[in-house]
Amino acid sequence: MTQNYAKGLIPMQKSVFPKLLAGALVLLLLFNTPGHSEELKLSDTDYSNMDNWLCFGGDGSKDVDIFVIYPTVTQSMETADRPYVRLGSELMRMAATGWMVQTEGVVSGAANMYMPLYRQLNGVELDSLTSKEFESFTCATPRDDIFAAFNYYLTNVNKGDRPFILYGHSQGSQLVIELATIFLGNEKYIQHNRNHIITYAIGCSVTQSQIDKNPNLKFSQSKDDIGVMVSWNSTAPSEIESEAYKEFGTWKQGALVTNPLTWKTDEVTATAVPFAGSLPGPDGPMPVEGNADATVDKERGILVITTVDETQYIPRSKKIGKFHGCDVIFFMDSIRQNIQGRIAAFNTAGSNSGCTTGAIGVFAMIFTVIMLIPQFHKRNISRCCSRRFCDKF
Repeated sequence: MTQNYAKGLIPMQKSVFPKLLAGALVLLLLFNTPGHSEELKLSDTDYSNMDNWLCFGGDGSKDVDIFVIYPTVTQSMETADRPYVRLGSELMRMAATGWMVQTEGVVSGAANMYMPLYRQLNGVELDSLTSKEFESFTCATPRDDIFAAFNYYLTNVNKGDRPFILYGHSQGSQLVIELATIFLGNEKYIQHNRNHIITYAIGCSVTQSQIDKNPNLKFSQSKDDIGVMVSWNSTAPSEIESEAYKEFGTWKQGALVTNPLTWKTDEVTATAVPFAGSLPGPDGPMPVEGNADATVDKERGILVITTVDETQYIPRSKKIGKFHGCDVIFFMDSIRQNIQGRIAAFNTAGSNSGCTTGAIGVFAMIFTVIMLIPQFHKRNISRCCSRRFCDKF
């Protein structure tokens, strides 16, 4: 027989109360997961000083912000720049500015760009570091600076009112991974997940165990999901055959991979698309062009490119792949379109999965109260009638 507790047709059994309470607690745990309480270390670099920003929002006319972190751009032999390049290094500022100009063509049309200077790991150190050592060095002084810069941005610019995107390549990618997982996974900043559209962690591996550090974050599965991260490491066929990719400082065992042409994680090869750009050369910028396909290799945790002549690409270090410098160039148009598409998806949804958790938690509590009212009502009626106080109801 159907039991309609809400209409008070029959009294609830005593065993129902603990079951409802347990159910409500499960809902709260599932949909309102708190962040971790680990104390974050922020450097004392003064990010209220605009000299410590390469770009600070431009005219601020866009409705969305993008927080960008530049890759390893400096190879300095000066002792003062080992292992971390000084914040005042003109060599780093010039190189990072050059990279920023390229990046503006991808992102600035859709969002206000914020790009801090930070004390990055010197490129000359890379040849001697394993992947774990690269991560360890990056998650020290560079991360402390980036955490301080992002904290300044959230506190003084965003203020919890604006949607934002995180974007980085190579060493910058490792740092946006730290922002999306460790920083936004912290209980102090967990509320900002409601405005997080997507993190582009390009040219550096991310694993599920890292994603899990932020309960509001997931790895992207389609071109328009939000509150997510995407990541890929472009790899040449010869590097797979020789297993050279295992030595790359930006590669991790168990890496999750996005196809930046389809924005899926399956292993279906995406048809090659034309690209054109430039890479740093000994005599200045070196033009590159061609057609790049893309295939996710889940077992190896890499993105395979087969239609580009790899003999034309020479890596600056044995710790990075031939195509590492082209992680963005190969797919520039697709990235630009995807940024616009994700922003549109965010605006359509009104919020991402991370921002609905609080509302669902409140709903769970309201639902529980509604379900319990008939029980308490009937029990109180029974008690008051036995005491001849029914006239008070």
